[in-house]
Amino acid sequence: MAMRPAVRNKSIMLIVFSVVQWLFMRYILANNLFSLDTNERILYFCVSSIAGAFVIFVAIIYMVLKGNPDKYKN
Repeated sequence: MAMRPAVRNKSIMLIVFSVVQWLFMRYILANNLFSLDTNERILYFCVSSIAGAFVIFVAIIYMVLKGNPDKYKN
Protein backbone atom coordinates (compact mmCIF):
# COMPACT_ATOMS: atom_id res chain seq x y z
CA MET A 1 0.00 0.00 0.00
CA ALA A 2 1.47 3.31 -1.10
CA MET A 3 1.36 5.90 1.65
CA ARG A 4 2.68 9.39 2.10
CA PRO A 5 5.85 9.30 4.22
CA ALA A 6 4.75 12.19 6.46
CA VAL A 7 1.53 10.42 7.42
CA ARG A 8 3.31 7.12 8.01
CA ASN A 9 5.99 8.81 10.15
CA LYS A 10 3.41 10.62 12.31
CA SER A 11 1.43 7.43 12.81
CA ILE A 12 4.48 5.38 13.71
CA MET A 13 5.60 8.13 16.09
CA LEU A 14 2.21 8.03 17.87
CA ILE A 15 2.27 4.24 18.12
CA VAL A 16 5.82 4.22 19.50
CA PHE A 17 4.93 6.98 21.97
CA SER A 18 1.94 5.05 23.29
CA VAL A 19 3.94 1.84 23.71
CA VAL A 20 6.77 3.69 25.47
CA GLN A 21 4.40 5.49 27.83
CA TRP A 22 2.71 2.16 28.63
CA LEU A 23 6.09 0.53 29.35
CA PHE A 24 7.16 3.51 31.45
CA MET A 25 3.96 3.35 33.49
CA ARG A 26 4.32 -0.42 33.81
CA TYR A 27 7.87 0.08 35.17
CA ILE A 28 6.62 2.65 37.68
CA LEU A 29 3.84 0.39 38.87
CA ALA A 30 5.95 -2.78 39.00
CA ASN A 31 8.59 -1.12 41.16
CA ASN A 32 6.06 0.89 43.21
CA LEU A 33 7.96 4.14 42.72
CA PHE A 34 5.07 6.35 43.86
CA SER A 35 4.13 4.11 46.81
CA LEU A 36 0.55 3.58 45.68
CA ASP A 37 -1.87 1.16 47.25
CA THR A 38 -3.32 -1.74 45.28
CA ASN A 39 -6.47 0.05 44.13
CA GLU A 40 -4.52 3.05 42.84
CA ARG A 41 -2.07 0.79 41.02
CA ILE A 42 -4.94 -1.04 39.32
CA LEU A 43 -6.58 2.26 38.38
CA TYR A 44 -3.38 3.75 36.91
CA PHE A 45 -2.64 0.55 35.00
CA CYS A 46 -6.13 0.45 33.49
CA VAL A 47 -6.14 4.14 32.58
CA SER A 48 -2.67 3.88 31.06
CA SER A 49 -3.60 0.80 29.04
CA ILE A 50 -6.85 2.31 27.77
CA ALA A 51 -5.14 5.59 26.85
CA GLY A 52 -2.34 3.76 25.04
CA ALA A 53 -4.80 1.60 23.11
CA PHE A 54 -6.84 4.68 22.19
CA VAL A 55 -3.77 6.47 20.83
CA ILE A 56 -2.79 3.39 18.81
CA PHE A 57 -6.29 3.15 17.30
CA VAL A 58 -6.29 6.87 16.50
CA ALA A 59 -2.90 6.53 14.80
CA ILE A 60 -4.09 3.58 12.71
CA ILE A 61 -7.30 5.36 11.72
CA TYR A 62 -5.30 8.49 10.85
CA MET A 63 -2.96 6.39 8.73
CA VAL A 64 -5.86 4.79 6.86
CA LEU A 65 -7.82 7.99 6.28
CA LYS A 66 -4.98 10.38 5.43
CA GLY A 67 -2.48 7.94 3.99
CA ASN A 68 -3.49 8.02 0.33
CA PRO A 69 -6.03 10.79 -0.39
CA ASP A 70 -5.28 11.00 -4.13
CA LYS A 71 -6.81 7.57 -4.71
CA TYR A 72 -10.43 8.74 -4.28
CA LYS A 73 -10.38 12.12 -6.01
CA ASN A 74 -12.96 12.67 -8.77
